[in-house]
Amino acid sequence: ANGSRVLRAAGRVTGKQARSEAGDGPPAFVGRGVVALAGIAVLATALAALAPPTAGDALCYHLELPKVFLREHAIVYLPDSDNSTYPLLIEMLYLWALSIDGPVAAQLVHHGLGVLLGLAAVLLASPIVGRAWAGCAGGLTLLVPGVVNQMAAPLNDVGLAAFTTLALAAWWRACVEEEHPHWYLLSGWFLGGALGTKHLALVLALVSAAVFAGYAWRQAASRRVLAGAATTLVVAASVSGVWYLRAAWHHGNPVYPFFQEAIAGSGRPTLAADKAPLGRGLLNLAAAPWAVTMHPERFGGRGHRLGVLFLAVLPGLAVCRRLRGMSLLLEICLGYFVCWYFLRQNVRFLLPLLPLAGVAVVWVMMEARRLPCWPRRLFAVAMAGMLLANAAVSVRRTRDRVAVALGWESRDAYLSRCEPSYEVALWANSLGPQVRLLSMEQRTFYFNGPTTRENLYRRRTAYDRSLASPRDLSRRLRDDGFTHLLLADSTGGPGIHYNQTLSRLVERATADDGGTSLECLTQHTFEDADGAVRRYRLMALR
Repeated sequence: ANGSRVLRAAGRVTGKQARSEAGDGPPAFVGRGVVALAGIAVLATALAALAPPTAGDALCYHLELPKVFLREHAIVYLPDSDNSTYPLLIEMLYLWALSIDGPVAAQLVHHGLGVLLGLAAVLLASPIVGRAWAGCAGGLTLLVPGVVNQMAAPLNDVGLAAFTTLALAAWWRACVEEEHPHWYLLSGWFLGGALGTKHLALVLALVSAAVFAGYAWRQAASRRVLAGAATTLVVAASVSGVWYLRAAWHHGNPVYPFFQEAIAGSGRPTLAADKAPLGRGLLNLAAAPWAVTMHPERFGGRGHRLGVLFLAVLPGLAVCRRLRGMSLLLEICLGYFVCWYFLRQNVRFLLPLLPLAGVAVVWVMMEARRLPCWPRRLFAVAMAGMLLANAAVSVRRTRDRVAVALGWESRDAYLSRCEPSYEVALWANSLGPQVRLLSMEQRTFYFNGPTTRENLYRRRTAYDRSLASPRDLSRRLRDDGFTHLLLADSTGGPGIHYNQTLSRLVERATADDGGTSLECLTQHTFEDADGAVRRYRLMALR
């Protein structure tokens, strides 16, 4: 109670005043400790990134598309891939990495973007809490389990967070700190990078625009901010606009497949119920921070979890003094979180908020120095425990990758052990370059030849409803250019489940013609870590 009264004793404080009260910076053991733990996390994830990629989204999208573009020597339109008309800036970096080395190089690119995210958090925090304390904000960001896990996989969420943070940091220098207007150009460049990475950047940009519009009105600086916003927007559009024009050219919708039902009158609903595990009622909104922190498996998987640090520390803002600029960050966080709740409740989509929340955590740490002795020590012990736990997560992730990263295990052996589709991919690759595969498995990066995802092909062509008899299946698929099928099913465990439409059609065709139109070349089973058993069958169309 005494501590609460102490912290509430004063009202508003500037960053300069707060830093003066707190000394030149954090105590040596705090600043160095956070940076050291972040360094351990970065080194551990660098080691993990040296193992061949096995992340599902990477193998069906983030690496698969650059592989196809390299094979075709063009950024081609793929009618059976919604992802092919997404913003693909990060995937273009992966294309470059694949062309000079391979998938491990692409993985290291995303690791580098994670390091950039930590540095961007420092840049954002510096004018708010001071340069000495800003290092803690960067360290806290790099210690989030979801960040370190993604740094060891070629995805794009960490890259998005890095670009949005850099855009906001540059904008802050020009708009709030009123430094040189050239910062607006840099902000536009990084905003363009974010918009060219993921549609999600549009949401954060709109929320930030609303927050800073209110700020400009309160500060009577509308003309200056409006001119800066125009500059930022023009630069951002010049960097990212090509991806949205490409989607509009092919689909008539610049943000395809989102809001396609409103723009074209057809397509899957954007606000599908299965994308909102908590529903979209107002009552559950208040419980969302607890749910997404404590039960991340409901929101995209534990691999993207945020850890308990933010949930445990951010309520402390209620007893902290108001810090100049902090309300802007919190308004952006709140606005974006509400949009996240009503649009897509996936925990990895919250990564762009982590550097902003990290600045708020640092402010709580600074204010905690004004507490009495024992509460201050308890707070320090709790912080140390949470940060050590986060660092341990990054080290733990490297356990099954150390051998292959250090060359003690071959990459082929590692992939055979860890990647479900790898063995059947080797068999398909041995058949030669003429293979054209229709696949129920979405993880197709390790297949050399052209592959088409059966669920998307079925959605476009409705081939399963146009067959006069089961024995017509082989002829229909051969007429569409396919030479082989990859059937997949899974049993046991809570893992992936495959739509069995193609498998049922194959069974009927085999029973109808005695197997003359379809031949099983090989079968392979793989047991996932969750206990699910995947069974693959490679079929030749005759």
